[in-house]
Amino acid sequence: MNEELFDPRPAKTVFSRIGFSMTTLLLLTTVLQIIVVIALGNLMATSPWAMWLGTFSPMYLIGIPTGLWMMRKLPAEAPQESRLDKKNFLIFFVIGLFLMYAGNFMGIFLSGFLSGGTAENSLDTYAMDNHPLKVLFMVVLAPLLEEYVCRKAIIDRTRRYGEKVAVMLSAVIFALMHQNLFQFFYAFALGLVFAYIYVRTGRLRYPVILHAIYNFMGSVIAPWILTLTSTDALTKVPNGSPEMLADAYAKMLPGLLLAGLYAMVLIAGAIAGFVLLLIKGRKLIWQESPEQLPKGTAFKTVYLSGGMIVYSLLCLSSILLALV
Repeated sequence: MNEELFDPRPAKTVFSRIGFSMTTLLLLTTVLQIIVVIALGNLMATSPWAMWLGTFSPMYLIGIPTGLWMMRKLPAEAPQESRLDKKNFLIFFVIGLFLMYAGNFMGIFLSGFLSGGTAENSLDTYAMDNHPLKVLFMVVLAPLLEEYVCRKAIIDRTRRYGEKVAVMLSAVIFALMHQNLFQFFYAFALGLVFAYIYVRTGRLRYPVILHAIYNFMGSVIAPWILTLTSTDALTKVPNGSPEMLADAYAKMLPGLLLAGLYAMVLIAGAIAGFVLLLIKGRKLIWQESPEQLPKGTAFKTVYLSGGMIVYSLLCLSSILLALV
């Protein structure tokens, strides 16, 4: 598209509508969560059922459907479908593994630095809970619904302005949607991977499965490993009882060995992911789109549209408040 003849207004309207849709999704979710907390009172702190349902139901039952309803009139076209073979699926998984842990490290470091070490990751409360609803919400519903919103709904409506534009927007919205610095960087990085897979395959199942695997690793496997390495048993050993102390260490040994093995596998996978990212990152395929935004116009057209400004400011405000 010729930059001199380019009229950004139609495209800006699309991106603004998406931004306002996401803003409404988050505002509705937040307001309803506050109402639920007030209505349930102490039950939110004492009942896992109340905690899980009260936290996630407002978004899944009302916030997301409303946001999607607001986008319904925007023209949408899914990418052409193609198959992702097992080899390339594994490659993307390993690359994502590196990006996830690198982004997680950046989030933890910056959150601690900017808050003076006082910021707490609210996700830890949910990740360390062992209630069965954790699997339903974090491993099943979150991947399904978040991928539908951030990949299919957004990419299908923006891909015509350029695949790179759609992939970047999908990742930015996904990262901001988490509303905290702990998750921002790895959510953004994984969002890029998920979005690229969807653009190239047109099949939502692949990013959903990857998303579910990563969530399962972080919310189920990692907390379970931590329980195996707990040192609580050592505090119950009476002073001067070497036999009981040796027995306590013996009981901890299998868990420590498993934790060490798991850590080595993750480190090896992350290193392999870094190498593969350097190799494969140069071979990404981008197809031209019929209404591709001219070079140098994407940022103003996408992120300086009214809805995206409001959405970005809302999420950034939440991120900053979480650091206080």
